[in-house]
Amino acid sequence: MAGRKRRSADEARAELLQVAEDRLARYGLEGLNIVDVAGAAGMSHATLIHHFGSTEDMRRALVTRMTDRLLRDVIAVLETEAELAPEKLLRDLFSTLSKGGHAKLLAWLAVEQGLSQSADPAAEIDDLFAELVPIVAKRLPTGADGELLARRMIYLIATSAIGYGIAGDTLANLIKLDHAEVEDYPAWLGAQVREMLEPDTD
Repeated sequence: MAGRKRRSADEARAELLQVAEDRLARYGLEGLNIVDVAGAAGMSHATLIHHFGSTEDMRRALVTRMTDRLLRDVIAVLETEAELAPEKLLRDLFSTLSKGGHAKLLAWLAVEQGLSQSADPAAEIDDLFAELVPIVAKRLPTGADGELLARRMIYLIATSAIGYGIAGDTLANLIKLDHAEVEDYPAWLGAQVREMLEPDTD
């Protein structure tokens, strides 16, 4: 009989989170429970509880992991692309949030945090947001209140992208946007952002 696979604590935790992320994309939030995630990872549910404590804590860790990766990707694009294409950046961002279940997981967290006094995992990615704001501010026209406008732009894009990922189709049906118009929305918003980034020539 083959021996049990040996993993370090960090490896086991990372493997469990990867399995959880795969299950989130395939089954939605219903796929994120201790027994199924542990079983799919080839571990006991006691092992998962040892690493995370509960299903809720595993979900919070997954939010942090996915958001951390997303922010790092956005920062990398903003820092390396001299000629920024907001339409492409926003299309990729909206796709990432909606297709992997990330937006729905963020919505769950927002509701959970509203009902719970437990620590917000977003605190673990504060440094990335602190890094993102001045990078966005540097892209803004000279004379703008850079930091405040950057925060507002990030807030606008994030809330729009999360809403798109959670209920985009439902809202589109209510306000009579067809599928093509919904698909084009991230690029449309990117065009609005591009206008904001262009210097005022008047």
